[in-house]
Amino acid sequence: MPRITCELPGHDAWVEFRQDKWTFGDRRAVLEATSDDGWLGVVLPYVTAWNVKDVDGAPVDPIISAMDRVEDDLVAWLLSAWFKARSERSALPKAPSTR
Repeated sequence: MPRITCELPGHDAWVEFRQDKWTFGDRRAVLEATSDDGWLGVVLPYVTAWNVKDVDGAPVDPIISAMDRVEDDLVAWLLSAWFKARSERSALPKAPSTR
């Protein structure tokens, strides 16, 4: 999938998500999540590469516990990037089903 670059001032972040297995259940789980841990648990496994740094400028791994030191606006951007990737993926032609 194409790289999604963060447009927020002061952040040099980007993220790439996996190409396949974007399920309705995951979208529903994100929309119904009642906590950040809930939606992060769904979104982070989709990440295949990224450049996200904590408040001190250190690289962060895409795991929930590492997100505690990331600026809040950047965490919110990650959710919007996931929805953007989902939308872009929906517009791509799909291979015919083999079933």
